[in-house]
Amino acid sequence: MTTIHRFRGDTRPDECTVFDKVTGQPVNIDGCTFLMTLDQKRNPVGDATRLYQVVGQIVDAAVGRVNFTPTAEQANRVGTVYFDIQMTDSAGVVSTLELDPYVFTQDITK
Repeated sequence: MTTIHRFRGDTRPDECTVFDKVTGQPVNIDGCTFLMTLDQKRNPVGDATRLYQVVGQIVDAAVGRVNFTPTAEQANRVGTVYFDIQMTDSAGVVSTLELDPYVFTQDITK
């Protein structure tokens, strides 16, 4: 992933595929859990600027695919914020997979 772009109010899922950093091949994510956090700041010092969190839903564990689907309320914003995605494996090891901008663009239909 890199910057995520979405129109204000859209609730389609954001999809992430987990790749091995050495081989570049998709990782089997069976038994893992995922959390996407959106924050007003790229490097927050606490939770005061956190906007929301979305629990990831595994789409296809064998090829590392996971979705994050915001609610209508979560998606009802405009502007640039920041997100990260954390994966916790079955042994409890936490890995941050992404840290990038997340851009909400104003749409026309309300």
